[in-house]
Amino acid sequence: MTKPTKPLLYNGYKLNKDISVIKRIEKIFFTEVYELSDGNYLYLFLDLKSEEIIDRSKKYKISKLQIDSNDYVAITAGQHSHEQVTKILEDLTSVHGLECVAGMKSLKRMLIEEIIEPLQNPEKFKKFKLSLPNGILLYGPPGCGKTFIVEKLAEELNYHFITLHGSSVATPYVHGAVSNIAQIFKEAESKAPSIVFIDEIEGLVPKREDLGGFADTKREEVNEFLVQLNNAGDKNILVVGATNQPELIDSALMRAGRMDKKIEVPPPDKIAREELFKIYLSGRPYSDDIDFSELAEMTKNYSCSDIRLIATEAAREAIKVGKEEIDGKIIRGVISNIPSSLSFIHK
Repeated sequence: MTKPTKPLLYNGYKLNKDISVIKRIEKIFFTEVYELSDGNYLYLFLDLKSEEIIDRSKKYKISKLQIDSNDYVAITAGQHSHEQVTKILEDLTSVHGLECVAGMKSLKRMLIEEIIEPLQNPEKFKKFKLSLPNGILLYGPPGCGKTFIVEKLAEELNYHFITLHGSSVATPYVHGAVSNIAQIFKEAESKAPSIVFIDEIEGLVPKREDLGGFADTKREEVNEFLVQLNNAGDKNILVVGATNQPELIDSALMRAGRMDKKIEVPPPDKIAREELFKIYLSGRPYSDDIDFSELAEMTKNYSCSDIRLIATEAAREAIKVGKEEIDGKIIRGVISNIPSSLSFIHK
């Protein structure tokens, strides 16, 4: 049987002039839990370094304690449970939701203000007779992270995520695709709140006037999707479409009450490009002479997928020339040989 360890903080330990430790309640997950004199609880993390934690100062009261010449991170909380310990540890050490989207502050702010807040605080918006978003359309050049952003939006909202592709509903049977579309929305309703995501939505909902005289089946599919979209919000379903070609989408989709919000996803900004280089070089040996700010300047109007390709090709080049790591000269050379896939965008 393992002997209980001695608490790091003794009973009566002063955190400040007004608050002191009453007693240690338990030790769990390398975390000591103390009851405090003000009715709160102190979580003292034994193996969590300050440089390892993500800044959550707006969410938690974080303090650093020095005990026997060792530094410890601690958090004061109003309640205690094993689930709370697990939740806080995960929150301090991992990013989730829109935090995972590098840079793009204005885009994330728009998603928070126009999508997340209305869905998380519906009564406040209804009070002012503001409708909740029923569907949103993300548009912009390819390779700029629209799918990733939607996945992280679902994570931020804690919504079930369902992907709908034109190919996933296609069937050789007459009216079969219509039935498949209805089934996907039925699944979304059963697992609500849900996001139904349609990438390249122009393939599923093309302009009906451009279909020609032999496309009655496709028109039925478009009509079915529009019917399902009309009532999605009432069923706690958020429909999100993504496209590189919004001009090819049926105009009925753009009417009020359907795709309520239209949000442009531009190429990654400078801060995002810096972060993307760090992400895609992570786990690969690279030298200290790499200037991420310089790389970001060199890749204006490059997409996320362009930057991923650059990192991959830089690794190949390092092996080819017999280097032990990717250095600044190698990656700058790779950039000079890989033009932006978004070259049609005016710089």
